[in-house]
Amino acid sequence: MPVVHVLSVVALLAIIAGVLMPTGKTAVHQAHNAIDDIRIAAVAEAAFNRAAFSLLEARPEARWRVDGVPHAFTFDGATVQVMIQDEAGRIDLNQADETLISNLLRSTGIDAWSAATLVDCILDWRSTGSTRRVNGAKDAEYRAAGRNGPRNGPFQSVDELKMVLGVTPELFRRIEPALTVYSGRPYIDPQVAPPEALLALPGANAGAVTTQVAARLQSPASFNGTSPTAVAANPFNNLIGHAFSIRVDIPRLNGRITRSATIRLTDDPEKPVWILDWRLP
Repeated sequence: MPVVHVLSVVALLAIIAGVLMPTGKTAVHQAHNAIDDIRIAAVAEAAFNRAAFSLLEARPEARWRVDGVPHAFTFDGATVQVMIQDEAGRIDLNQADETLISNLLRSTGIDAWSAATLVDCILDWRSTGSTRRVNGAKDAEYRAAGRNGPRNGPFQSVDELKMVLGVTPELFRRIEPALTVYSGRPYIDPQVAPPEALLALPGANAGAVTTQVAARLQSPASFNGTSPTAVAANPFNNLIGHAFSIRVDIPRLNGRITRSATIRLTDDPEKPVWILDWRLP
């Protein structure tokens, strides 16, 4: 074969290799990502199951904390962080009164008038009647703003608060950790409440809340959702009916990823756990 032809063939093969090489790298990268996704799903499921099992543990001292303090969990060589938060420590958007909601809003630094206006809008969103509060918003106000709402019924999720007139993304970001729609209580349990919720209690301030949260770390067995008298009567007395949010922080090839779920414990031995919510990143 003439040298020119040989060189032409070699050049053609080089071109083909140059075209295929990026495609091959992309395929390998996609395969690695797919395998990583499967691994993350398996680790997340194992972590959620382990957390739920901990809440159902008959020995109170063996339960994981339920005040949002991270717990290390190892599965298949991967160390993940699991945080369980008893929703009783959060402010229920559908049950809290205007004072508690106002205190939460004021804790972010907004003035009293703005807080009062937002409280009226929040209460108008969840109330079934058509009567508008003094500073609130009903159908006409939402139509005038070119927005949908209000629900005129209970909040279905905390994210729904972002649809209320006057709630900015920044405000929502600051108060979201304090909120729930699953506790069913008009008050919070300060023993397991996150700092953002504690700041809404009467007389609370940042220094006192920091001290209170730090004190929990000195008594890890005291914040697993139990009390000595209740446990003596029934090991699960304090937990049945409670909702818990579970957050799992998982290492992956290019960083970390988070999965979260909310569950409720029941007294049904056939189905001791109900899944209320499941969130991807």
